[in-house]
Amino acid sequence: MDKSQTLYEVAYLISPAYSEEEARSFHQSIKNKAQGAGGLIERDGDIAKRRLAHPIKKMAEGYLASFLMALDSGKLTEFKSALSSKEVLRYILSHGNLQPARLPYKPRSKSQVEKVQIAADTQPASNIAEIDKKLEEILGK
Repeated sequence: MDKSQTLYEVAYLISPAYSEEEARSFHQSIKNKAQGAGGLIERDGDIAKRRLAHPIKKMAEGYLASFLMALDSGKLTEFKSALSSKEVLRYILSHGNLQPARLPYKPRSKSQVEKVQIAADTQPASNIAEIDKKLEEILGK
């Protein structure tokens, strides 16, 4: 990513009037327009058909597509014009954050588990009579 480029997250709804293959090809054409404007695709999201919470342009469903890109802010208006087509029901373009990938959970090895068990086993067992005697001393009975 170049210093002059800003990271943007783009999410948009494609009309359900199109098939899934047409929606995927439209998504690819939008990414190509972003790259044509000098952008760099950082992360690509998948396309999924979603039921909308409320109708948008009288549509109750739509294909949700998203991706993360780095683009010069001067070329942003050129890219926005590509999103303002009849296929797109609604879009949002926001400043994105490139977060580091989360490390997967790493379970303890057997030697670490054995060390914990050995430490638990080596503690001396207390006698109940000794505990009662100490409690009586503390409480003054």
